Amino acid sequence: MEQDSLIIGLRKPKAQTHLETNKAICQPYHTRTQTQRVDQHCHHHRQSIMVLHLSSYSNPDRAVVTHLDWTASVDFEAKIIQAEATYTIVAKESCHEVNLDTSKLRIQCIRSFDGEPLDYTLHPPVRGKPHLGQQLTVSLPKHKDNCRITVVYQTTNECTAVQWLPPSQTAGKKHPYLFTQCQAIHARSLLPCQDRCGVKMTYNAIVTVPKWATCVMSALLESSENVDSSKRYSWKQTVPISSYLFALAVGELEKIDLSQRCAIWSEPGTVKAAAFEFSETEEFLSLAEKIAGKEYVWKRYDLLCLPPSFPYGGMENPCLTFVTPTLLAGDKSLADVVAHEIAHSWTGNLVTNATWDHFWLNEGWTTWFQRKIMVAIKKNPKFLDFDAIDGRKHLSDAMGEMAPKDTRLVLDIGDGDPDDSYSSVAYEKGFTFLLYLERLMGTQQFEKFFQAYVKRFASHTLTSDEFKEFFCEYFKGKGEALKSIDWDLWFYGEGMPPVLPELDQSMAAASQSLADQWLAVDREGKAPPAKNEMTSWSSLQITCFLDDLAQKIEPDNPLKLSTLNAMDALYKFSESRNSEILYRYCELAIPAEDESVIPVVVRFITTQGRLKFVRPLYRALFKTKMGKKLAVDTFLKNKDFYHPIGVKMIAADLSADYKEGSKTTLSASLDKWLIPGAVLAAAFAVVAFRTRH
Repeated sequence: MEQDSLIIGLRKPKAQTHLETNKAICQPYHTRTQTQRVDQHCHHHRQSIMVLHLSSYSNPDRAVVTHLDWTASVDFEAKIIQAEATYTIVAKESCHEVNLDTSKLRIQCIRSFDGEPLDYTLHPPVRGKPHLGQQLTVSLPKHKDNCRITVVYQTTNECTAVQWLPPSQTAGKKHPYLFTQCQAIHARSLLPCQDRCGVKMTYNAIVTVPKWATCVMSALLESSENVDSSKRYSWKQTVPISSYLFALAVGELEKIDLSQRCAIWSEPGTVKAAAFEFSETEEFLSLAEKIAGKEYVWKRYDLLCLPPSFPYGGMENPCLTFVTPTLLAGDKSLADVVAHEIAHSWTGNLVTNATWDHFWLNEGWTTWFQRKIMVAIKKNPKFLDFDAIDGRKHLSDAMGEMAPKDTRLVLDIGDGDPDDSYSSVAYEKGFTFLLYLERLMGTQQFEKFFQAYVKRFASHTLTSDEFKEFFCEYFKGKGEALKSIDWDLWFYGEGMPPVLPELDQSMAAASQSLADQWLAVDREGKAPPAKNEMTSWSSLQITCFLDDLAQKIEPDNPLKLSTLNAMDALYKFSESRNSEILYRYCELAIPAEDESVIPVVVRFITTQGRLKFVRPLYRALFKTKMGKKLAVDTFLKNKDFYHPIGVKMIAADLSADYKEGSKTTLSASLDKWLIPGAVLAAAFAVVAFRTRH
């Protein structure tokens, strides 16, 4: 589809054309790496490239980027990345230009590989669509054999993919820190690219950083060397990736090996705690290989435990999973996030949704795969159902806070911001659909299907219809079972899944029984338990108790303060190091107007930026008499601590409560932190547990 067709209905301002003649800027770096053309990419992804993708201005159906050479220098003082991006492009003979996505980048020069300046047009942003950034159209060299172009550019302080942390926001308090977060469409603010899932590329990178710093990337380290007062790192990613998986982090980092192919990176003060917490990583990885029936193709699986402002539970960057320090509970109880991100090495990174409308193919499969890994770790097949009980509860909670259209399994994001449609639907409704199919076809047969699915679509992208087609072909011998599947209802139906497979409740029985006891304490005045029966419980049993209790409480009739005080005196929830437990206790205490929990909540939401926790807690505070003003004041005071994605979402959550047209000093303060045109209907979607968000 031609680019003009992708923006029908949008007002497109007049663009200016440039011919850069600054020879000093246009001189190639001496450290440039040479690469080979990756011709097979265009063939592998031609079908998915043709899928309508309104969140990208690129034109890969006519000119597709297959490889990137990225040379960058990180400047902490100026807070910029000065970079050159050289693209290998496969173009049709009739195509004379390539379109790239950019956002808030300062384009300095564009040239052919032999150094000749190229004509380019940087289109102004489309009004009301700031998340789409700007279309960069580059005229291709006349000779298209081994076509390569170079864009010289800088990042700016408005680039949403890049977060610069001052020393005060790091564990060590000595050096600054940089990390990137490109999902969903933020890669365009780190480098010009074809920022859509359906385009995959390999890449090489050379990154120069200060001598005190260590650089890590979503690739394999080739070499590192000292150069004057700097360090230079060379990286190579030979497996094609989508742009949202391009990742970089720079800071004072140390490494501890966990196995021959696994290691943990973190700041010196937290690396030992992280190594203990994630010591089972190799076991998770080996089990995942057996379940997927395909070896781990990325060669290394390293983890980077980031500073606390990281907005997600984990991010599955190839070769280097980013994880939040909120997982450091001290007892390995939250390490299943690593199982989720490991699972993404097959479902998401290797087999990828063609567009964000089909996000459930990434996250639904990964949630299913994660639970299969944990079943193998626990050596208990009932664990899948036990874990899914929690997920189903969060899905049910999310439904009441979302626009109906955003509760569909297959979305219709159009040219909207994918971040605004992000919710637990892709994870838990997607998982529920797959569990339904598994129960319908039989577990053994479905697990074999999963292996066939991974083998068929490895290094490819696909849509929900392509999944359906492959599923029906694989199970064509089960005609009656196939006829019973209402694909349209599952894909496009709103609300909770049309079928809820029965979940074994036996592992949850003790948690549910204790929740009933405490409900009787609150509602009937019965005496609280005298003994702490949780001393031998797993953290999942404790969160199951808290979830079940929360589910049994009417929204307009919260727990009494006396109940909360007795519960906290017995179990010490407000002192828990386990972020999942502390979060759930805060969710119970805030609606009760428990002023004693305010210091706990404020400390929790200002010492970590994980959106799964901070968004609902800000919202809950805002709904109370005691916390309405406190929520806004706390956010405005700490906004620079949070990731730009988080700032936008929290501001949207708080602003959404003001009626349209109602302007107060409070709402005006929030409005300036909103990205205009954001879709607020899904602002308070409860983000899926144990994942990004």
